Amino acid sequence: MINSIKAQLEDWKYGRDILKFFVLGLDDSDLDKILPRKNLNTIRKQCEELIQIQNCYVEAINSKSISFNYYSLSDISKMGLIKKMEELDNKMEKSLEYYTDTETINWFGEKWLINRHLSALIGHEQMHIGQVIGFCYSSNIEIPKHIKSAMSLSD
Repeated sequence: MINSIKAQLEDWKYGRDILKFFVLGLDDSDLDKILPRKNLNTIRKQCEELIQIQNCYVEAINSKSISFNYYSLSDISKMGLIKKMEELDNKMEKSLEYYTDTETINWFGEKWLINRHLSALIGHEQMHIGQVIGFCYSSNIEIPKHIKSAMSLSD
């Protein structure tokens, strides 16, 4: 794997680990607490959507064309979410193994280099992590200590 993709995967893993710590560190009542957002109004629903979006990005890595066709998750328990995240992460890493920096993904008629495609995925995940952190602060959900430390968050 080339260094630029390795570096982006490290960025991905940092954010993904934060999300996993939220799933594992919060109890079900906090994961399902209604938050001030339409539709994706719980942390669990945010995680479901992130898995669905990642699946679309991984499929695009393999097909060379992005398509946002979602599927429902069959297991949205804490361990079900973690298992699906790990499956997709492994599939993504294996799919990127032989990429160079010249491959493109068709984004609705526009050719995006693979690095841009990965950056968009990382940016999307980071945006949701920021929302989850904001929701925690505004809804008095205790942010797990590991996340506070990793992200230098205050109480």
